[in-house]
Amino acid sequence: MDAGKFECLRCATCCRNLLEGKGVILRGLPLTDKEVGLFPTVLVSPKMGIGSIKPEEVVLYQLNINCCPYVTEKNECKIYSKRPLMCQSFPIVAGAISNRCKTFSYRKPGVTYTEPYNMEKQVDASEKLEKYVTNRIKKHRGKATRIWEYDLATKKWKQGEIL
Repeated sequence: MDAGKFECLRCATCCRNLLEGKGVILRGLPLTDKEVGLFPTVLVSPKMGIGSIKPEEVVLYQLNINCCPYVTEKNECKIYSKRPLMCQSFPIVAGAISNRCKTFSYRKPGVTYTEPYNMEKQVDASEKLEKYVTNRIKKHRGKATRIWEYDLATKKWKQGEIL
């Protein structure tokens, strides 16, 4: 594999391991309000809300299942051209390369790769998702003082950071 170019191995690990437990909260694949319509409503839950005493406005949604309903047995995406921003940005998650991506797990430990992987499209999608969330929070900031996160394990909102 060329160290200067990102090459997806088409293993679909990113499509089949969507639920992630970080700290005390179980999270799913993030979805914007426009992306929610791609999935049956029963598969979508709120992810992030904003409000003072309770979440008053949902600013981000999430898939509440571990395997995407659109990944095929051949590891292909049935909605590839209109897949969610988070899918477009993978393996970049929260500004870093995900340790769940097999392309990067095959790198040899201790070897320094001097050429960066070309991931312009992934970086662009990641930045779009970050901008979406930031703008939604800013839009509602005057109405609220706290960010809330929905825990898929308990199906309850958890208090988050104060704005």
